[in-house]
Amino acid sequence: MKLRANFPLATVNTFRLGGPARFYLRTAKSEEAVAAIVSAQALGLPYYLLAGGSNTVFADSGFPGLVIHFYQPIPTTEDLVFKNNRVIVSAAMPLMSLVEATARRGLSGLEKLSAIPGGVGGAVVGNAGAYGQSIGEVVEWVEIFDGERVRRLAKTECRFSYRHSGLKDKGWLVLSVGLKLRAGRATTLKAEVARIAKLRWQKFGRRPVSAGSFFKNVFVSKIKPAVAQRFDQNKIIDGRMPAGYVLGEAGGQGLSVGGIRVSPFHNNFLLNDGTGTTRDLIKLTTKMKNLVRRKFGIELEAEVRVVV
Repeated sequence: MKLRANFPLATVNTFRLGGPARFYLRTAKSEEAVAAIVSAQALGLPYYLLAGGSNTVFADSGFPGLVIHFYQPIPTTEDLVFKNNRVIVSAAMPLMSLVEATARRGLSGLEKLSAIPGGVGGAVVGNAGAYGQSIGEVVEWVEIFDGERVRRLAKTECRFSYRHSGLKDKGWLVLSVGLKLRAGRATTLKAEVARIAKLRWQKFGRRPVSAGSFFKNVFVSKIKPAVAQRFDQNKIIDGRMPAGYVLGEAGGQGLSVGGIRVSPFHNNFLLNDGTGTTRDLIKLTTKMKNLVRRKFGIELEAEVRVVV
């Protein structure tokens, strides 16, 4: 287990923001990640669990303790085990690698998640999803370390909801995940994975300096009926109003603070031009939330974690 001191956290999140971690460990070994947590607890050292780094932003001052980066950019055969339509996957595996592998095996249930960045663990914690499909729908169990012991949680114990799970509230380390998928045709699934990846890359580029959609879509049931009627009803998808559309209606197009700006192609997609800071991001997202609150009385909820 090799710790690094004063590690630049901007190099391990897709927004390229944040100062140094006092200590940093990257590992794909469950036993090392667990040992790191136990050691940090014994020393009274604060720690933060990082997965793929696509939904997390750190303060400009960095993190005063240990960042444990549980991630394996290049997965091995040990990271993924198939048994009929069931899959056991390491939480350190990249989500896109899992999506591609299951499509090749003719297993359906994850193909819509194509080209979503980050790791499996982070995807499960945040219940990642797209195009009406979310990873929580196919989870059977999740193996976690709760700070005291390793144990397995049933799906119901994870309390999955829209872009959220009970795991997010606890801060537990996700070690592995059991999935139950459906039989499908490999050729059809691989084509769908490729189609959705192409759509995403055409919109956002292959490696945008961004955390993707910053705010969660808004449940129509939480909007006052008189306000909801002001929106284009055709924009409603699965009972939710896209946050990008709401932001556009509130006048959020083209906003910027410092090096962080609203993308010209999506109002809920923020970009770092390379000079941005986390302070810029907080100022901009606060301005965006205030715009929507003043115009519609709607409280936008962040999908991205800002660790300050």
